[in-house]
Amino acid sequence: MNNVTYKPVKAGIHVVAFRTALKKEKSNRANDLGRGKYKVIKTVIAEETFDEWEVAYAWGDQFLV
Repeated sequence: MNNVTYKPVKAGIHVVAFRTALKKEKSNRANDLGRGKYKVIKTVIAEETFDEWEVAYAWGDQFLV
């Protein structure tokens, strides 16, 4: 799943598009190796800084799925 965050900065609006995935970690107990917890992994796909909100939203919309 893709996510987009919008953050106002001094230079304008900083937009970061990232992909979220779940990764299963192995359990530390030897007899429960298959019973690990899930961890959220965020991978940045693209990031850009814009001057106007409309342009930032238009750019970010292409990554939303």
